[in-house]
Amino acid sequence: MIETTSGHADHGPHVLSAERTARRITWLQPQSQEERRRTVQWTCACRATVYYLIAGGGQMHIARVDRSGRHVTHRMSHRDAQVLWNDVLFGRAV
Repeated sequence: MIETTSGHADHGPHVLSAERTARRITWLQPQSQEERRRTVQWTCACRATVYYLIAGGGQMHIARVDRSGRHVTHRMSHRDAQVLWNDVLFGRAV
């Protein structure tokens, strides 16, 4: 089984290369942000693209930060966000 690196200290996991059949995520421009939000997980900042799993207001979303700026997914349930997060980490969604 292929696994992402677990990282250490503030060093998040590395995202695996996208599979040919990876599902496409609709990335949106960020709108208003929750006042009380928490970054739950993040990927390693040594890569050109860094992903953040963010919780706030009873929902979660994923943020992608790269040279083109910051983009986010729509808000979703914790369960759905965790599934999508794992898909991003393992290259099953981009």
